[in-house]
Amino acid sequence: MSRWSRMAALATATVVAGLALTGCGGEPEPAPSSPPGAVMLRENVPTPVGDLTVIASNIWDDSIALSVRSGSGPAESADLTVGETATVMGQEFELVSVHEDDGDAAPGGSASFAWVVPGT
Repeated sequence: MSRWSRMAALATATVVAGLALTGCGGEPEPAPSSPPGAVMLRENVPTPVGDLTVIASNIWDDSIALSVRSGSGPAESADLTVGETATVMGQEFELVSVHEDDGDAAPGGSASFAWVVPGT
């Protein structure tokens, strides 16, 4: 293998490795314009918000299904569209944005997420 061929192969391997690593961040990048106090909810991942546990599911277009649970009690749910506010378990939640991952992911592997602002 000539010196030029080795250098080209090394450069190609470096670029491929760099591209592979940039796609493996684990967490999606937060939206740059997320409002103060906003909480990012990854699809189907329980997230603590104060004394509550919040789950966003069915993230689709500009809407989500929001489930809220306190302790081990039953959950309450609400469907939200971007811009709407719902009161669930005495806590207001405003849906401010949605990022839908439409790639083919294994069950539980969706990178979809939503930004909600909890109120009072």
